[in-house]
Amino acid sequence: MPVAIPNFDYSYLRKGKPVFVPTNIGRRIGNEVKKAVEDAYSFDPIYFHLRRGGHVAAMHHHRDNHFFARIDISNFFYSISRRRVQSALDRIGIGNARFYAQWSTVVSPYADPRFALPYGFVQSPILASLVIATSDIGGQLLGLPASIKVGVYVDDISLSSDDEAGLQQAYNTILGAIAADGLAVSPAKLRPPADMIDIFNCDLAHGMASVRDDRVNAFLTSNPSQDAENAFVAYCASVEMGNQT
Repeated sequence: MPVAIPNFDYSYLRKGKPVFVPTNIGRRIGNEVKKAVEDAYSFDPIYFHLRRGGHVAAMHHHRDNHFFARIDISNFFYSISRRRVQSALDRIGIGNARFYAQWSTVVSPYADPRFALPYGFVQSPILASLVIATSDIGGQLLGLPASIKVGVYVDDISLSSDDEAGLQQAYNTILGAIAADGLAVSPAKLRPPADMIDIFNCDLAHGMASVRDDRVNAFLTSNPSQDAENAFVAYCASVEMGNQT
């Protein structure tokens, strides 16, 4: 049953994706849900968007290896149903799981599922991560051989190894787990094992991470302010910090 009191004020499109702006009470409950999950569950360090350093740390985590792969879960938040959210909250012993799941989801702007996590709610990233972490996908990620490094950043799963054949097997295992769990991948964003891949608008190879030239050119042609340019230069430097080449 939909929440009687609205949990969002309005929605808008950002880069073609619907974003929902929560009401004041929706934001308050969202922060309450987020804190409840943080207090009840310890995420494995592979979930880099919940860690200091974010996607830059995720790239640096892989940089010592020689082969890399990437899997992108399609339409990630809007693939996470209210039922999945409630089940994940129940699994970690959160009280009022049904109430929190109702307040954390909206009528999906897409066909299925009917109620889904939206972009724009403060609790959406941690709830989506909880759903993955407590599912078979999360179990398979943690069960990969020690020779495989794993990183998760929201909808991007990155894998690396010095063993190309082992990495291919791990890549296939995770693709199978995602399909078995009823989620889809973005074919155009899949990167099977290779000695260099693009991820987060950066190139990643052995001993090297750098912002892609097309991303740099797009930024420079956007007529940035001096402050924005300084911040971008600092970001590029942080990506390259520690490179061996």
